[in-house]
Amino acid sequence: MIFVAHPDDNEDREWVEEILSGKTAALEPLFLKYRERIYRICYRMVFNKDDALDLTQETFLKALRAIDTFKKESRFYTWLCQIAVNAAIDFLRKKGRKRNVSFDEIVFDESRLAGVRVPGSSTPLKQIELKEMGRVVARAVNSLTEDHRAVFSLFAVSDFSYRDIAEILGCPEGTVMSRLFYARKKLQDALRQYVDAK
Repeated sequence: MIFVAHPDDNEDREWVEEILSGKTAALEPLFLKYRERIYRICYRMVFNKDDALDLTQETFLKALRAIDTFKKESRFYTWLCQIAVNAAIDFLRKKGRKRNVSFDEIVFDESRLAGVRVPGSSTPLKQIELKEMGRVVARAVNSLTEDHRAVFSLFAVSDFSYRDIAEILGCPEGTVMSRLFYARKKLQDALRQYVDAK
């Protein structure tokens, strides 16, 4: 794989070098820099705020313990995302293959990714429609496998390329595209059925 430099890479590598030299306090700037992004990825995988916070913390602890395995030609952020996704997948598998998502837990960005918008949602009728649509999205998300959720989560909350996602998940780019296509189609089909039934 060809390494493409990213503006943050040098700074991240300097902090990693400090951690490797025994200055574990150098993890703090990396934590502050990436915690929100890692949290969003974890949240999109498990759809529960407390679990996502726990997984975010677990990700950074695992990164600290495994920092000596970080390959300096890689991007620290993609390596960190790989740890987060693996932690979330392990969590979902321990919970019984997949965690059920309720509408109350879902952040309603999925409807935009599936190409559906709910304009003027301030009226009571629109709020009811929004909740109904959220239940449809939650059912569709529940039906995704961990692998499809992982691709969808990474795509939904980041500016990752297919190549970045493939590197994080350890699979070919074609597999990433296929899984993303499947996940989006599943959401689009669920929303289309909802709209057609109205």
